[in-house]
Amino acid sequence: MKYAVSVTDTKKTEEIERSGLELLAVLESYQVSLNNITSIEEQPRGMIFHDLESATKLYSTIPLPAYTSRDLIHLTPLLETWKDIYLTTTNGVKEAEDYYRNLEIVDVAEIAAHELTHHADFFHSEFEDWEEEHASDMWFEEGICFYLPRKLLMSEERFERVMEVERLLIEAYKEEYGEYSLDAFGEAGYRGGDNFAYSAAFYDYWRSTRTVARLIDEYCKGEVQKLIGYYREWVDGGEKGRLQDFFVQRFKLSSEEAEGLWLHSKVKV
Repeated sequence: MKYAVSVTDTKKTEEIERSGLELLAVLESYQVSLNNITSIEEQPRGMIFHDLESATKLYSTIPLPAYTSRDLIHLTPLLETWKDIYLTTTNGVKEAEDYYRNLEIVDVAEIAAHELTHHADFFHSEFEDWEEEHASDMWFEEGICFYLPRKLLMSEERFERVMEVERLLIEAYKEEYGEYSLDAFGEAGYRGGDNFAYSAAFYDYWRSTRTVARLIDEYCKGEVQKLIGYYREWVDGGEKGRLQDFFVQRFKLSSEEAEGLWLHSKVKV
């Protein structure tokens, strides 16, 4: 994949390029594994490696230094930057503090792979067009774009550990941010208002990834291809109604089960 480097602090140029090349090597391996599940016919044009200021102030105004725009993936590859970001979200959860203080390159590669997975062929439209037209279904794409990189890049032990960390963080923040339905993805953070805290931005990514994992483990016998197949049923059927309602019906979920998966609201928003 082609790449470029954009920095506001030129002293970081070599470090960012070196870290970026390390990520590209991991992404190459990831895509080989991903090809067993899906293809990416239209590859991103390339990746821009940034320092934090360049990603969030020069090229964008969103707080997260990882996003796709105009077929380009934008990302800061610096491990210490991501460590600092994640440590702001721990909210006194010791397991989260321990995990984020010992962040590894695979945790940054997961973020890069997340952006690449948005280009997977099984999704029903270009991500940026879909984000405008199908906002209520954003949770599924965001959730599976984290689930697949974790499953394919991480050891089973690390996968289970990060999922447990995020479960605890959801519990730590749900009183503050609420348990609204996932069709309001981003409600807690900058997408839904003016809360630019990292925890507010991550809250629905955590919840969406957890819901996707639970649907796969508890209702698809652990087979991600089954959930993707059900998603394609909804797409090929004309996308009638909300995706989450389709899943509720497809898996014959009770109202209580749907609420537990945040597919129905517990609190009206």
